[in-house]
Amino acid sequence: MVRARRYRLFLGESKLRITAALRPLSDITVPSRFGLLLTPALILAALSGARGQSGAAAHAQAGVGEIRGRLTDSASAEAVTSGSITARRASDSAFAGGALPKADGSFIVDGLAAGRYTVRVRALGFAPLVRANVVISAEKPVVDLGALTLSRVAAKLEGQVVTAEREDATLAPDRNSYSTKNMTTASGGTAVDVLRNVPSVEVDGNNNVTLRGNANVVVQINGRSSPLKGDQLGNFLAQLPASTVKNVEVSTNPSAKNDPEGTAGIINIVLNQQAEMGLSGGLTAGTGTTQQANLSGNIGRQAGPLTLLLSASHYQDRRQLAGFSDRTNLAIPDPAFVESRSDGSMQPRWESMTFRSEYRLTEQNAISADAMLSGGRFARQNGAYYTNLDSARDVIGQFDQFNNQASTSLSQDYTLAFHRTAGGSTGMSTPVLSTELRYSRNRWSTDNDLFGALTGTSALSRERDASRDLMPAWNLQTDYTHTFGAGTKLESGFKGIARSNSDNFSAAYLDTTTGAYAVDASRASAFDYHERIGALYSVLSQQVNKLQAQAGLRLEEASTRLALPTIDQVYETRYASAFPSGIVSYNFTEMRQAKLSYSRRITRPNPGQLSPIEWRDDARHLYHGNPDLRPEYTDAVELGLQDAHSWGSVQLNPYLRRTANAVRYIQTVDSTGVTVGTFDNVAQTTTVGADLNVNYHTGALTLFGGGSAYRYTSDAANLGGNLSTRAFVWSARMNGTWKLSQVTDLQVFANYRAPFATEGGSQTAFVFMNLAVRRKLWGDQGSVTFRVADPFNLMSYGYRTQDARVVELTERHFGVRGLFITITRNFGQQLKLRSRQQEDTPATSGPPGP
Repeated sequence: MVRARRYRLFLGESKLRITAALRPLSDITVPSRFGLLLTPALILAALSGARGQSGAAAHAQAGVGEIRGRLTDSASAEAVTSGSITARRASDSAFAGGALPKADGSFIVDGLAAGRYTVRVRALGFAPLVRANVVISAEKPVVDLGALTLSRVAAKLEGQVVTAEREDATLAPDRNSYSTKNMTTASGGTAVDVLRNVPSVEVDGNNNVTLRGNANVVVQINGRSSPLKGDQLGNFLAQLPASTVKNVEVSTNPSAKNDPEGTAGIINIVLNQQAEMGLSGGLTAGTGTTQQANLSGNIGRQAGPLTLLLSASHYQDRRQLAGFSDRTNLAIPDPAFVESRSDGSMQPRWESMTFRSEYRLTEQNAISADAMLSGGRFARQNGAYYTNLDSARDVIGQFDQFNNQASTSLSQDYTLAFHRTAGGSTGMSTPVLSTELRYSRNRWSTDNDLFGALTGTSALSRERDASRDLMPAWNLQTDYTHTFGAGTKLESGFKGIARSNSDNFSAAYLDTTTGAYAVDASRASAFDYHERIGALYSVLSQQVNKLQAQAGLRLEEASTRLALPTIDQVYETRYASAFPSGIVSYNFTEMRQAKLSYSRRITRPNPGQLSPIEWRDDARHLYHGNPDLRPEYTDAVELGLQDAHSWGSVQLNPYLRRTANAVRYIQTVDSTGVTVGTFDNVAQTTTVGADLNVNYHTGALTLFGGGSAYRYTSDAANLGGNLSTRAFVWSARMNGTWKLSQVTDLQVFANYRAPFATEGGSQTAFVFMNLAVRRKLWGDQGSVTFRVADPFNLMSYGYRTQDARVVELTERHFGVRGLFITITRNFGQQLKLRSRQQEDTPATSGPPGP
C-alpha cells in the first residue's frame, strides 16, 4: 500500500491541498501554475479521483448526481487544462464539490445530492465564469453543461505563491502575507505581538517598528497609511488587540503604483472586516497575569446588495518597567562614574470601533463608506535613582528623579469610495475604476509631571510638561486599469494629500509659596506644520508565456511649511521627485520562480523629527527634532528566488539598498552630562544583504523559519564627530506548530537579533520568545488559547553610546513576561468585504447566481 502524501501549493491568492491516497503522485495531473487558481474544492477532487470508477459506481447506486462539462479558450477554441471548478449549494452557498480539468479540458464534479447548485470556474489568465441554477434531481442525476468558454484577461503580476499547510504565510513576488489565523503565540496579545511573529519585522521594547533593521517603514491599516508616527504609532500598536488583526502584508520593494513613502518598504496591517450572507460575527475575550483585559467583537450582515459590518474592541493592561544606565565620564573628572537604576509601570487602555458598509449599484459597481474611531489613555510612572561616584568608585552624591506621564488620544478616519470592477455578462473584461476620498483627524494630549530630590537637600522644583497635538489630513485617490489583449495591462492614477500637524508645548514649575504652577515662558514652544503632495503614476504590465514584466513611473511634487511662532521662524521647502520601478519574473516550472525588481522610494521627515521642541523623561535625558532635516531617497534592487517542494518551500531574497541623506537617530552627551537624542542626515548609507524563509511540514509538524543578514555601511563624514559606521547584522527566527490532535495544537516562537553598531554607538542583542497551546471549541467556531510570553524574561532594549565625552550603557525591561488566556467564539461563515484594491468579479453565463 502506498503511503498517503500531502502537497500544498499556492498560486496567486488561492490554494491546492492534494491528499493522494492509494496511488502515487504520478497518477495525479498537476496543471501549469499560470492557469491554476486553486481552491478548497480540490480536496474533494483529489479524494474523488482516488475513488476512481468504483466510487462513481457507488454514487450511481446511491442515486446521487454529478455535473460535467468541458473548458475551452474563447480565442483559440483549444481546451483549457488548468484552473478549478467548484459547485456550491444555491440555498446557502455552502461548498458541495469540486474538480480539476483533465487534459482535454473536461471535468466531472460528482457525489452531489439532489438540489440546485451554482458552478464557478476559475483559471489564471481567464475571466472567472459562473453558471447558476444547475439542478440535479432523481430523474436527472447527471447534468452536462457542455462547452464552457473562458475569455482571456491580462494576468496580474503575482506568480508563484507558496504557503504553510495552514495558510500561515503566503509568499508572493510583490509582497508576503502572514495570517494570524494560526498565530497562536500572538493570541490574546496586541498588534505588537503579531508583528514580532512576522519575518524581517522587529518591534523593540519602545514599540519602534523596523523592517530589515530600518525604522523608515510605512505602517498601513487596511491599505491606508497611518498618520501616526513615532511614539504615537507605537502606543497605538501596543493597544490594538491581536484578535482584530486578520493578516500582515510585507512589501519590501513596492511598485510605482504604491505610495513611495518609507524607504524600508510597507507593512500593511489588515483588520478583520468580514461579513457573510445573513448574520455573522464573533467575540474574543482574554485576560492575563499582567492585569490584562482584552475584549473585542464584530457583527455583520449581508442582504442583497447591502453589506454592513460593525466591530468594537477594548484593551487594557499593566506592565512593570525596570532598567539601568551605567556611565563613564571621559571628559568630566567629577563624577567619574554615574550608575542608575529605574523601575515603574505603564497602563495602556484603548477602545476602538469600526464601521464598514458597501452597496452594490450593479454587479460591477459599488459604493462604500467606512469609519474608524479609536482612542484611549496611556499612563506611565517611572522612578530613576542615580548614584555619582569618584574615580575610586566612592559615592559622592545621589539623585532621585520621578515622572508620571499620561496621554489621551482620539483618532477618527472616514472614507467614501466608488469601485468599478472587471467582468460583465458578456464575459469580456472592462476597465477598472476606483476613487476614494478620505479624511482623518488625530488628537493627542500628553501631561508629564517630573519631580525629584538630591540627597541631603530639599526637593527639586516640580515640573509639569504639557503637549497638545492635532493632526488632520485629506486624501483623494483615483486608480484606473485597462487591459489590452490577452497579456497587457495598464494601470494609472493620481493622488492628492493635504495634511497638517500642530503642537503646543509648555513647561510649568511649582511655586511652593502659592502651591500653583507657573509657566516658564522661556521653555514654551509651538509649531504648525503643513504638507501638500500631488502625484501621478502609470504602470504597464506584460505577460508572455513564462515571462512577466512590469515598468512604472510615479511623479510627485511636494511642499512643506514649518512655522515656529515662539521664535518667529519659518522653514519652507518645495521639491519634485520621480520614482521609477521595474519587475521581471520568470517561471522555470510550476514550482520554481525568479524575480528581479527595482524601486526608488522616499522617507519624508515627520513633524516629530522636525520639531525642535524638547522632551525629557528625566533631567539627564532629553529629545528634540531637527528642523533642517531633508528627505532621504533609497534606490533598491532585489532578487527573489522561490522553490516549492512536496515538503514545503524556500524563498531567498538577496538585495542592495543605497540611501542618500539617510535620516538617523543619534545620541550624544553635552558638556553638562545630559544625554541628547535627535535626528540628522548622514551623507549616504549602503545595505547589502539577504532574507531566507523556509517552510517545512511533515505529518503533524509545521515549521516556518529563516533569518536575515546584511552588511551596513554609513558615510557620516558630513556630521561632526566620528559617526561613520560599518556593521554586520544578522537575525534568526523560528515558528513551530505541532498538531497534537485534530482540535489541539502547540506552537513555539523564538526570535534573536545579534548586537550591531550604529551611528554614535551600538544596540544590544534582541531576544523574544512565546509559547502557546490552543484547543478548538464548538467545531471550528471557537477556541481557547493559553500563551506564555517571554517565558525566560530575556526581552530587553539596550543601547550603548560612546564618544569623546562619555561611554554609557542603557538597558530597559518592559514587563513583557506573562501568562494569558483567550477565548474566541464565532457564528456564521465569513467572507471578505470588498477591499480598496482592485478585484476580479466573475463573468456570468446564464442568470446571475445567488
